[in-house]
Amino acid sequence: MRGASSDPVITVGDYEDVDLNTVKWMQEKLTEQHDNRPLGKPFYMTVPGNKFTIMPIYQGGAGAKWDLHMVVNGVDYKVWSKHENLEVKFEDTDWLPVGSIGEGGEFDKNTMYASAVRAKTYTYDGFHAGDEMYFYLDITQGADTYCEQGAKLSSVDHYMLALEGFDKPANVPDGSEYMIIACEDANLENSDHDINDVVFLVYGHTKIPKPVEITEGTTVYDSKTVRYMIEDLGATDDFDFNDIVVDVTEYTPKTPVFVNDVLDHWNVGEKTQEATIRHLGGTLPFVLQIGDVELPERPGVLGADPDETFAVTGWDINNHNISIKVRQNASSTVYNNVQFPKAGEVPMIIAVDPSTNWMEERVSVPESWFYIPQE
Repeated sequence: MRGASSDPVITVGDYEDVDLNTVKWMQEKLTEQHDNRPLGKPFYMTVPGNKFTIMPIYQGGAGAKWDLHMVVNGVDYKVWSKHENLEVKFEDTDWLPVGSIGEGGEFDKNTMYASAVRAKTYTYDGFHAGDEMYFYLDITQGADTYCEQGAKLSSVDHYMLALEGFDKPANVPDGSEYMIIACEDANLENSDHDINDVVFLVYGHTKIPKPVEITEGTTVYDSKTVRYMIEDLGATDDFDFNDIVVDVTEYTPKTPVFVNDVLDHWNVGEKTQEATIRHLGGTLPFVLQIGDVELPERPGVLGADPDETFAVTGWDINNHNISIKVRQNASSTVYNNVQFPKAGEVPMIIAVDPSTNWMEERVSVPESWFYIPQE
């Protein structure tokens, strides 16, 4: 499961009413406290060549707290947190935030008995067609009886279902594809696996991300990416960190093993690594060293997005073993050696999330981007 680079535009829309016919269909399809996993296989998706929208429509009774995340080509995007931008109305009330209702803790804060529900929409535009993606719930507060804090429950691991076959909701544009994704927020064996703890609508403008079922023999690539932003030792007042921007990614191939049509475990294969030079904003020639591999010297360029990819080995995502040699000028054989910073050193290389874009020329990066080891 691998894809191209992506740089999306994310728009949060106004509140829209949830189509109650859609919720009724979902409740009939996803029987409460029943193992609903046989309704679908684990899956990932491929991004369409158009924008698509995500809208929460249902939140069941559950004691855990979570964030919904979307991963596209190994880049992680938080979509929303539990209760966020989701409101309910009862017969004798006005609109209320879901997080404000109930007296029994998290379990009571749900949409199950509301007479009407509304939510804000999240629209994503700018992903490359064919990028591969999946969703997961990041459990930020566990519930002792059935869910562990820190668990990451994904569509790839059969904690979600992609459902179709219902009538078009009123808020979906004509001619658009649509589907429901239902999620389970429990990861322990005493879970009921009803996969209806949070449910959201996905619709395209015009196509939706296409679900690809993971079956016996499918290979899925678990990817981890770090974006490194580098200064090439230019003027001391230049802290834009855009002279060299390189993404380093590690891919781990996995194949699923099913028992009685339910995912049992994964067989893990040999990891591979690659580095992609995303941007150049400096004028000095340089040599990149990533893990065990020294890339050929290349000239600096003031403003270029080469997107050139090289195979590397030996990169350690925890130790950031990346360095760069920068020629002091075009005719010199004298190099300045730039290492990833140790504790107490002024950083000339910073590590950021791969969804972070680089700065314009002479625009300093925020201090919050700096990662400086403590030891």
